Amino acid sequence: MAKRNPSAVVASAEVEGVMVKIPGTDVSMLARRERGPDVPQARPYVFDPVQVRQVSVGVRLGMNIALTGPTGCGKTTLPLALASVLNWPVVRFNCHGETRVSNMVGLDRPAAKDGVLTLQFSERALLRAMRDGYWVVFDEIDAAAAPVLFVLQSVLEEGNRRVFIPELDAEVVAAPGFQVFATGNTLGYRNSTRSAHAGTNPVNDAFLDRFGMVIGCDYPAKDEEVARVSANVPDCPRMIVEAICRVASELRQDTKFRSDFSTRRCVQWARLVPELGGPAAIFEAADCAVTRKMKNAGDIAVFKEILQRICGGG
Repeated sequence: MAKRNPSAVVASAEVEGVMVKIPGTDVSMLARRERGPDVPQARPYVFDPVQVRQVSVGVRLGMNIALTGPTGCGKTTLPLALASVLNWPVVRFNCHGETRVSNMVGLDRPAAKDGVLTLQFSERALLRAMRDGYWVVFDEIDAAAAPVLFVLQSVLEEGNRRVFIPELDAEVVAAPGFQVFATGNTLGYRNSTRSAHAGTNPVNDAFLDRFGMVIGCDYPAKDEEVARVSANVPDCPRMIVEAICRVASELRQDTKFRSDFSTRRCVQWARLVPELGGPAAIFEAADCAVTRKMKNAGDIAVFKEILQRICGGG
């Protein structure tokens, strides 16, 4: 059998851009000069200087970056918000048990050519991202099946990122600027929390070892959380936002409360308050955004007790 000699599909040369300072930090990162359609939409975001510094180092060194932490703490939002500031295009994959290699790389599809039905390879977003030097975010990577992770190993090979496409007998080699982020609540190894995140899988050590950085994300301190919620819900009175974030902070410290209480949930709660209006709006909004999501009667009781103590009657 003749030795396979696949062609290499290589993209552009070095990325040209300008250095841009990330708001609220002393960190500057390379930004693209033009804002394309695949750049994430700009949204209010308060950057954590430590996390931004760590991400900037990882990006500069060409490392794969994993972000792990509890539900709704901003793991995915961080790279998306940075990409928005830097005009960097992003492809985001929401991983789950039904995610297939073909969802990311591509597959053969029937196509008519000169009146004859044939198969033609239809590539997917990962190949485009590699060719054009995009950032890629694999969201909830620990929910993906093992075959998907094995295929991604060559993409994660720092300094030699590529993927072989059998249908084309060719390799796609990543262009400069290509960057991989992966997020997960557990990364498959936090046994104490996996029970709360059904569908996650233990991540192969060899796969995890391909991430040069694993950045731990957590819920912010109360004052920082107030700033984040206020940035997202400027119409909500500051004193209401402070009360919501104080409830969240106390719940996370209460050993009787077993659920997560995310910053995302604080934002949802705050958004409803000015829309519902009235003196009891914070309580009505709490029922809609918080209480009815809780599965545990004990958690509901703890939440209502803390809410009553902090916010008074309702």
